[in-house]
Amino acid sequence: MKIAVLIKHVPVSNDVSVDPDTHALIRANSEGMINPADLNAIEAALVLKEQTGGQVTVFTMGPPDAEKSLRDAMAMGCDDSCLVTDRCFAGGDTIATAKVLAAGIKHYGEFDLILGGALSSDGATGQVGAMVSEYLQIPHISEIHQMDYEEEAVDKLNAVKKYQGNQFCLQTSLPALLTVCFGANIPRLATLRTKRAAKSKPLAIYTNEDLKFPPHETGLAGSPTEVIDSFEPESKKKAKFISGTPEEAAREIKALIQKEEGRD
Repeated sequence: MKIAVLIKHVPVSNDVSVDPDTHALIRANSEGMINPADLNAIEAALVLKEQTGGQVTVFTMGPPDAEKSLRDAMAMGCDDSCLVTDRCFAGGDTIATAKVLAAGIKHYGEFDLILGGALSSDGATGQVGAMVSEYLQIPHISEIHQMDYEEEAVDKLNAVKKYQGNQFCLQTSLPALLTVCFGANIPRLATLRTKRAAKSKPLAIYTNEDLKFPPHETGLAGSPTEVIDSFEPESKKKAKFISGTPEEAAREIKALIQKEEGRD
């Protein structure tokens, strides 16, 4: 089975600045890492790789330093990777991003399954996976917690999705795209040996010279949605520091809770 995993290179810290004109995150001065939910998608892909004797290719769209996240993914066990990068892709909304990612996947080759994290830690829209599936015209299941592949049914995949306290067992034909929830599994750790091996694994780099988008169709220019303002909301409540013995602190906390609930 040929599996693709979509990952995002996100800031390690929440302490990032915002461009006052475009309202996009300024990532140039912040250290990056693999988006946490994408680690769960990678683990799900590697389990399936081991079951089927398949191959896992990891994709990301981002600046050149996003190569670090691709190398980290290959150190976990992914076989090869692809970095889609070009200045004309920068600042794109979820639609423009999904369009470019889908084109990168098509340019690379055909896949039986595409996985990605359900949400990113910096944007948390949960939209890109579904949009990529639309551009590729394949089925999509979002926010899964578990998946099961039966070798007897080579063109089907079962997935478990939880919603509002209910659990749904869904089946999709392949090829398909699934997004994996954060915490759905325990991602494996890279070792010193696998980190060294990842340095020599294949990494393709695609620019717009390869994908051939008209400049007005990508990045900020090709985004039908626009962020017109960004701000940090003011906290309505100030933190209250409680001192004293544990018993005194417990009594004060109880009194505060009762006051909040309108009780004496």
